Amino acid sequence: KMKVSVILGVSQMIVGLLLRFANAIHENSKVDFLCECVPMMVFMLCFFGFMDYMILYKWVNAIDNPPSIINSMIAMAMWGEDTNPMLGATLPKVLMAVCMLSVPCMLIPKPLVKYLQHRHRQSHSYAQIGAVPLG
Repeated sequence: KMKVSVILGVSQMIVGLLLRFANAIHENSKVDFLCECVPMMVFMLCFFGFMDYMILYKWVNAIDNPPSIINSMIAMAMWGEDTNPMLGATLPKVLMAVCMLSVPCMLIPKPLVKYLQHRHRQSHSYAQIGAVPLG
């Protein structure tokens, strides 16, 4: 029951992200699309998608000594060594590195772009005010 709930929850979050993609496309917001939607989806798929993949892999394939998915996820997040890796030792580390790189991509670029757009709009509005003759 719990594994099905996890798969359904992650699926629901992915559908929510797809709606966010559609909203960014509808509003023609490249900043939202590139600086929020893409890094969120990368994070979601690399971390929670990998967890769902391990759940499904464990269901479909008969494994003699099945690894603990919880221990694998903890080892992945803590950069620890998984004692019984399901899909090799390097894949979780690569996925976690991608997850960690996606976080600054979510947090840093959009505020900078918005700030620069704001400054650009302010400088143009002051230039127009200065061009109007007073008196």
